[in-house]
Amino acid sequence: MKLLKFAPLALVALTSLPAMAVEKSILVYADVDPTLEILQSDGSPLPASMEMAYLPGAGLRPTQVGTRIYSNDTDKDMTLRLITSPVLANMTNPAATGVPLSVSYGGRTLNTTGVTLPAADLFPGGDSTGGSIEQLLEIRQTSAGAITNAGRYEGIVSLLLTQQP
Repeated sequence: MKLLKFAPLALVALTSLPAMAVEKSILVYADVDPTLEILQSDGSPLPASMEMAYLPGAGLRPTQVGTRIYSNDTDKDMTLRLITSPVLANMTNPAATGVPLSVSYGGRTLNTTGVTLPAADLFPGGDSTGGSIEQLLEIRQTSAGAITNAGRYEGIVSLLLTQQP
């Protein structure tokens, strides 16, 4: 009975509170090739960005990520290549000299003409369910050494993975 006395007060208190709401929108996307993919070793997408630490006097520290290739045909060799030769450009001082980068995959230096990745090396035993063996994708300063111009350096490493016929 005592609760019923307070019910009208509780209703007034609830209706007098300011209405608060927040709306969020999330862009969801997927790049789909039904036959071929390269992902991080844990199955997540490759990172959209990777930071290279700078050690004064020594240059940029290499950055790397473990990867696996997924394919629905583990008998075919792959070709992995760079779309362009990557260079870090100084965004703060565009007149500064760019810093060339080298990229390797599983210890093989990549270039714009392509490196063959034998299916037998990637998929020993031919099992495609867990992806290929883990391979490190590594990005490093081509000629290690000091960078003389300060600033924020940015560049893009673009890879193209194809399956040979």
